[in-house]
Amino acid sequence: MQAAGILSQNALARASGIPQPTINRILKGTGKKGPETNTLTALAQACNVSVQWLTDGTGQMARTPGEAPQEAEVMNISVDDEAVKFVAIRLVARFIHAGLNGHGGDIEYDDHLVRSVPLDWILEKRLIPSKLVGIRVKGDSMYPTLRKGNVVIVNTADCDPRNLADGQLYAVNHNDRPVVKRLELVSGRWHLSSDNPLPEYRSRPVDESTEIIGRVVRMEADFI
Repeated sequence: MQAAGILSQNALARASGIPQPTINRILKGTGKKGPETNTLTALAQACNVSVQWLTDGTGQMARTPGEAPQEAEVMNISVDDEAVKFVAIRLVARFIHAGLNGHGGDIEYDDHLVRSVPLDWILEKRLIPSKLVGIRVKGDSMYPTLRKGNVVIVNTADCDPRNLADGQLYAVNHNDRPVVKRLELVSGRWHLSSDNPLPEYRSRPVDESTEIIGRVVRMEADFI
């Protein structure tokens, strides 16, 4: 864990999406059974080591660059008699504010809500499954681009305030709740903008309290 630059269990939980109590049990070796394969896969990806090395200390330590997600992370679903692989993405219930540095809060997930994203799409976009979370849109501030109830997939690896993309959608932390806004560079300063033109949805400047969760990379929507 330390070799990967991850200095605490909370940091590993944020990087892998595995709850901190689960990580603590694994490190202490407690519990009636060992960790599940998908848990080990997420931890291995976060630490950039191979699953085999993390499991029993054998084999090559470093994960092969561009290595595909492990089979245990995906679901095989039959579509027109063909098996299509999907990755289950968990939905965020709460994002606990980290402080004034605008970076590194703790994510709480809704254990009962997931979205299935095609594995081929994830590989095509060169994304890491353990870095993806789902966020349900609330309110009408992003209408008509996003409607209330839509689910967006967010890449939490793309959250560096120094590398923001002008005009793109990002999930940000607002009062410990994830919200989606468009980031726009205005007169040399970043603003959180709403797509809804109504006057009550005004933009506001990014400040030290703004916490970037990640960049929106996909939208899931119902049209009926």
